[in-house]
Amino acid sequence: MPKPVLSEKYVQNTVAERLNQEYYRRKPAYIDTEVYTSLKRADVLLAFMRARKRPYVVVVEAKSRSTIHQLKLRENPDRIRWAGRLTTVALIVGLSFILGYQWYFNALNTLLLLGLFIVSTSLITAIISRLELGILASIRAIEQLSRYPANEKWIAIGEDSIVQPSEYQRLRRQCRKNGVGLLVVTRRGKMRVREIPSPRHTFNNYLTSYGKEATILNIIDTKPDYGPTPPERRKSRRQILNALLLVGLVGFLGLLTYEENYGSVIPDPFEDNYAFTQELPGDLHDAANEAVGADAGANGVGEAGCSGLVISQRSFLVVDALLNDQNAGERLAVLRRAGITPVATVSTDCLNSWPASGRQALYTDTIYATRPAAKAAAAAYRTQLEALGVPVLFGKPVKVRPRN
Repeated sequence: MPKPVLSEKYVQNTVAERLNQEYYRRKPAYIDTEVYTSLKRADVLLAFMRARKRPYVVVVEAKSRSTIHQLKLRENPDRIRWAGRLTTVALIVGLSFILGYQWYFNALNTLLLLGLFIVSTSLITAIISRLELGILASIRAIEQLSRYPANEKWIAIGEDSIVQPSEYQRLRRQCRKNGVGLLVVTRRGKMRVREIPSPRHTFNNYLTSYGKEATILNIIDTKPDYGPTPPERRKSRRQILNALLLVGLVGFLGLLTYEENYGSVIPDPFEDNYAFTQELPGDLHDAANEAVGADAGANGVGEAGCSGLVISQRSFLVVDALLNDQNAGERLAVLRRAGITPVATVSTDCLNSWPASGRQALYTDTIYATRPAAKAAAAAYRTQLEALGVPVLFGKPVKVRPRN
């Protein structure tokens, strides 16, 4: 035996019973069915105080299987065809203007233009039809809701109202586009929220359009609960998220512009003005200053020659630091005073690798054939520096390629 069809009255009464109780939860609230405006009748009307002297109105249009024709998307074929034709003409004219093409109306050009117009119109009309634009197609139930003055609007249907999934998804899309909520009532008397409405004109007083305004105000204005509705809170969260994304995008673009025009936001350790800032013990610091000139000259610090480093295949060096000439000499003197040898220097231009050019690379004077071997040596080198109390500046392996 087939199950009985859920009637519109059943859907209407279920929503009236559960909408405020389960979703809005406002006290006090007025809710009733078959409430008339000056022109139309709202199936369900819910009213409560949003703020002081600011009533908030929610209306629901109930539909059942017997009124399914009002839930189907109706296209206006004439509007769609004209939209396709006008869009095609605009595209042809625009492309001709951009490309500088001049149409000479001889036989060949005329046939080409007509063929292009017919094919383009067919394709664009089909695309417009699939987009289901609200201006070219509509659902009668949503059109009815547009005539009801309210802050939030819903369509309520029984779970057996729409059989085909494609029609149900089409209804959901149209509700979403038009800012209308969608409720589904089950046979067990449950109410499911499928789409959330978009609040409209939050502080407009739409209650004046209803015949029971005085009665409703007397009920809802007695110790009311003020505050936003769930759709309003959802809208606020979305607006805050959009604002944060916009601020983040603007900030990111601002950083890119700043770095391009003024300099890095985070200092680059390989820049010339990056100083050797670690404080050294007094005797080491004085000795380093005395030895800067001699050691720098003896080891080629600041010189462009690459004769001291010959690489025939891809190799790896354990680099202690990448510094400018002055800081490289001071660092070299500190390492030698601490007994760390051998340490050599070479210009970063000789490495044929990623380090910034124009610097001096201090390395352990050993060439490694593989990265694992260089990583192990770098770890041992950092351990040695820490044991001797010497600051670790870089202490990592660097890949070096043969110079062409």
